[in-house]
Amino acid sequence: MRFRHALTATYRGSIAFIVACPLLALVPVAFELLQHVVEVRIGLYASPAAARLHEHDAWRMRFGMVKVLALVLPGYWIVRYLAWRDPARAVRADPRALRMFAGFVTVQLAVAVIQLFALPANMAVTIAGFLVATGIGILMLAWGVAAVLGNASVGPRASVAIMRRHVPWTFAFSLAAMLPLMVPHYAFAALAILGPKRLLWPVLIADSLLVGWLAVVMQASGYFAATRAAGKAGVALDAG
Repeated sequence: MRFRHALTATYRGSIAFIVACPLLALVPVAFELLQHVVEVRIGLYASPAAARLHEHDAWRMRFGMVKVLALVLPGYWIVRYLAWRDPARAVRADPRALRMFAGFVTVQLAVAVIQLFALPANMAVTIAGFLVATGIGILMLAWGVAAVLGNASVGPRASVAIMRRHVPWTFAFSLAAMLPLMVPHYAFAALAILGPKRLLWPVLIADSLLVGWLAVVMQASGYFAATRAAGKAGVALDAG
């Protein structure tokens, strides 16, 4: 799958999922709204100075972990939908797939905990931590996709073998997929801080809806990147 075709498939797939499973698509929206409630309560949007002061507030960081979980967990439904295009099958609780997916989620959360709570809060460390975490996430992509599709033959080691030659492509592809939604996401954050306060909640609600779409796009881009790499390696991620 070429870069442009993968981008097109990602956005088409994300919209198809939102239309087919609207309530599930609202899960990350709800958690983003919850984080915004916390941010408003601590005064994050009062001014640029307040935003800098409360950027690493303990409550905000704790809810940041909840948000990470809200972004990762929908991958179960999204990947299954993209693979099978069957909403009923996508949401079905498959005990075997859920057990394997739980291991993948545990790794994702462990990386997020280190990023949010263990690393010093300075720019150089933050950038380095982001790059390392992104690399780990890319290497684990095939495992995550195979897990939710019920394929036990692709674990962490097999995932690294599948994805390691495709890290630069996948990084560029993921960035290209997220950028169209990340730019307005940060624009909404700036408007919430700098704009008229009567617009604060309309802006935060619009941002939460945008983040819901972004969450689906992130999962969809990971699915297409993993299936592309697995195809080149001659590996099937679907258990069949």
